Amino acid sequence: MSDVQLYLLEVDKNKPEAQSIAAQSAQKLESKGLKLVDLITSLEPYINDKTDGNLRAKSVGYLADVLSAVPPRVLSGQERRLLGDFILGRIEGDTEGIGASARALLSLEGLGKWDAETAQRVLTTFVNHANPLRQFKLQTERYSVVQLVDLLLAKYREPMKRLHESDPEFMPSFIAFFEGEKDPRNLMIIFSLLQVPMTEWDIQPNAQDLFDSVFNYFPITFKPPPDDPYGITAQDLKDRLRACIAANSDFAPHAFPQLLDKLDSTSMNTKRDVLQAIQACVVGYEAKTINLYSVTLWDALKFEILNVQEEDLAVESLKALTLLGAKLAESSEGPLNAYLRPIIKECNEHLEDAPTKQSEASGRILYSVSMGGQVVADKVVKGVVPTLFNLYNSSESITKRRGLLEVFNQILRAYVDLEDLQPGINTEAVQVHAGEGLDAMVRALLNAPKAEVSFRLTSLNGLAGLVSVRKALSDTQVDSAVDAVTDIVLHERIEGHGDIRTQALQALTEMAHVVPHAVRDRSVPAFMVEMPDCPTEDAVPGPVLEAFAQLSTERQVFDTVTVRLKNKYNAARHQKAPASYQRALLLGLLYAFTLGAPAREDGVILGKYYTEYAEPLVTEVSNGHRESSTLEIIGRLVNALLRPQGVHFQTNVYSKNLDWMTASSNKDNADISLTPFTLHYYAALRPEVTDAADIVPLLQAQATLALNPASDRAYSSTVLRLLSLLVNKFANPKTMQATLEASGIEVQTLLSNNPTPQATQVAFAIVKALLIQGKTGKLATQYLQVLLDRLATCEKETAHRFTILLAPDEILVKENHCLVSGLYKQKVFNQTVPSLTESVRLCGGANTSETSPASDGVGNKDNKKANYLIALSGILRWLPYSVLEPALGSLIPPLLQTLDLSSPSASSPHQLAEESEVKRSALVIFESVLMHDPRLLEEHVSSLVGRLLGCSSSANPTSGKGAGTKARAGASAAGEGAVTVRAKSLQCLALCPKQFRREKVIPFRREVVKQLLGCLDDGKRRVRAEAVRARTAWLGLDEGVEEED
Repeated sequence: MSDVQLYLLEVDKNKPEAQSIAAQSAQKLESKGLKLVDLITSLEPYINDKTDGNLRAKSVGYLADVLSAVPPRVLSGQERRLLGDFILGRIEGDTEGIGASARALLSLEGLGKWDAETAQRVLTTFVNHANPLRQFKLQTERYSVVQLVDLLLAKYREPMKRLHESDPEFMPSFIAFFEGEKDPRNLMIIFSLLQVPMTEWDIQPNAQDLFDSVFNYFPITFKPPPDDPYGITAQDLKDRLRACIAANSDFAPHAFPQLLDKLDSTSMNTKRDVLQAIQACVVGYEAKTINLYSVTLWDALKFEILNVQEEDLAVESLKALTLLGAKLAESSEGPLNAYLRPIIKECNEHLEDAPTKQSEASGRILYSVSMGGQVVADKVVKGVVPTLFNLYNSSESITKRRGLLEVFNQILRAYVDLEDLQPGINTEAVQVHAGEGLDAMVRALLNAPKAEVSFRLTSLNGLAGLVSVRKALSDTQVDSAVDAVTDIVLHERIEGHGDIRTQALQALTEMAHVVPHAVRDRSVPAFMVEMPDCPTEDAVPGPVLEAFAQLSTERQVFDTVTVRLKNKYNAARHQKAPASYQRALLLGLLYAFTLGAPAREDGVILGKYYTEYAEPLVTEVSNGHRESSTLEIIGRLVNALLRPQGVHFQTNVYSKNLDWMTASSNKDNADISLTPFTLHYYAALRPEVTDAADIVPLLQAQATLALNPASDRAYSSTVLRLLSLLVNKFANPKTMQATLEASGIEVQTLLSNNPTPQATQVAFAIVKALLIQGKTGKLATQYLQVLLDRLATCEKETAHRFTILLAPDEILVKENHCLVSGLYKQKVFNQTVPSLTESVRLCGGANTSETSPASDGVGNKDNKKANYLIALSGILRWLPYSVLEPALGSLIPPLLQTLDLSSPSASSPHQLAEESEVKRSALVIFESVLMHDPRLLEEHVSSLVGRLLGCSSSANPTSGKGAGTKARAGASAAGEGAVTVRAKSLQCLALCPKQFRREKVIPFRREVVKQLLGCLDDGKRRVRAEAVRARTAWLGLDEGVEEED
């Protein structure tokens, strides 16, 4: 069989195989094993079969597939021309296989560019003989034709344009050619190719027909199928269609009337499309065209702004007003004045009634219009601001004045934003009224009643805006504005309603960005006056110092603020000011360098800051000046400045401090009070900076402090964190066990032979460091198992320490160059949770699905089971739900038993707080399960509801009333934890009737509603509120019987 016969046999059954056959024919053409004339001759019986149109189409498809597989330069120019003539001649007499013909022509053009005459003939042939395209039912056929037309208009622009100019009948036929197309893929290309004649040809005689041909598709309502392989979205089609509508100014007489008519649609989506189309038209059409419709457009758009239906529609309308102003500003003043006149008139009318929704909307309108450019903004100022201040001065109403100033602030904001877009704009128009505005706002800020918060805040924002408008104020006026705001920050002392110091400080910071010299010259000295070198203990200016430090968030004044804080600290230290004042000054410096805006190079804070600020403090510490209240702050400051620096810089610092720090860390006379500083100092260092030999003595010293029962307990947690840091970051993972042994903190040794509480604490700190590090898997697993084995015989305190293993720590993080394994939480889960759940099961009482707290006796189990439950809760507390989810089936029974844990009556507040935390952890998990996978809890509904009720009740709901002072003080330490447990259990109870099937919870309705009455009398408002929500949810089940009190 010949290739063509094989192709025709396979094309309907196996398209890839058919294409492979065509490719073989192409290879034969390339190797000269087949002549082109023989190929065409072999097609004749099929391509000329008058009785079978489908056969003719498939034979043309064979030719198209062969040509698509033929490499360049195989066919001569003459052969390509003959093939082109052959295909075009077929189309003139037979349109069967029109898609294949188009594909064949596309392949021919790819083998060699056509001349202008051929390109014109191709387009006219299709337009004259395949018109309209929708007569061909298959989308794939139409798609190939559309691709061919797109190629012609893209690559042969001039020949196509000449064709249009030489034949007045061509354009009507061309427009009709695509009429009625509905396929999104085809429309994407059609909308794109039509932009060539729309933007490059003279289409005035055919403008309406061409516009209608695309506007018929407006608005786009296409919704792509969920499995659409082409990825075409409705937004893609909207963007292309919008570009067509806005392509030519000749469309304006047809576009604007129809768009404005559709703006009255009740569909919000249609309104959005209309507003975006109007914006595109304003940008695309000529200014002289827009001038004809500007007032009409204003009349339509203002309705969407003054009578807001949807906020985004108002925003789009405002954007259109901005574009209108910008477009008309390109032309002479006449069109712009004609556009602005009705806007200014209407806004002025609304200002007379301020404050109203319309006056507020007028402010937005004036801002948006002004954003059209400086010329537009100047005209708005001249037309509105005189009227605005006349109304302001003639009114005694604070409310009206506030509404007017809000509009003025909008105009000022437009100038500020314009300056960002067009640096160096002229602000003379604002200068004329700046003095009047400044006086009004300063008077309002300083003299208005303190209760008029909104009026004073409006004035404050206005001052910041007025200062931000470049050259609007003279230097004297700027000083006046800065002084007024500074005075609020420094001297106003209002608690609660009326306090605007926070906003004033924010305004002062904004001013510092624009006029840093004024803030440095006026505000900073005023702050310094309020911060003496040596205040009395009860006169430390905390609020002033806090506000001054917050100025450091502005880069322009950062260095001024930090230098003044440093000098003030040095003076305070020299004059032996109160320790609380020195501490406050150091906290101000710490705030500046952690939350402020220090200079950076390549994103790294400059090293000079460490040299100028941290190094003198470290020198003081090395000389023995070690105030307990400031050491940690100095350490944190050192950390903030040293941590980002490179290895070379850090090495120099480390070498300079090594001797005195080594002496202070000698295990025989280690200074425990230095530990807070040491912790943050070593946290800042990169691992490669230190020598491993230097770390073992430091570990030994800290181990001595940690294991000594006589050590100051106030520093114990800091010492343990330092041990974790040193082991995680500086100890060599390959020699980890030897390092631990040499330092006296090898875990198995620590936990052998009745370990002390101090040894247990150190063991947990070491295991935490190794788990997070993830480099010593075998050793970490071994140590973790040792801790788990201890649960069978240890005290509850040890079980509670399991929560430390995964608890977040600000020191052990990657930012401090620590080694943090990405999967350490999952590994700990896999190593501990299955073992703990199995241990709980073996202790008995794990089957909780049909038992209640009153009958199962969980609270009376021995210490072993309680330890397992506490340790399990501590581990689960820090794990994300996604990690817990696969194991929830086995976790639910022990978690239910966790809710039954109770403390002895003689428990200390600390123990009570720990027990509350254990229950809270379980309740948080139950809350997540109820929200995400309630089906997992359906078999435990009875147990869950009973335990939640037990946790929600308070033994003394009005605790604190009538009790002695000493008793109340003792209870307060654990009180908040107990309150959280009660509130969380009530939240879970509220979810039960919503998340479980009704038949599962209806049996418990009466009992739950009855018991929740007691929670309504709880002494804590938060608990009472949750009780109301839970009871409402259960009452909603509507059992159908009368509720009994």
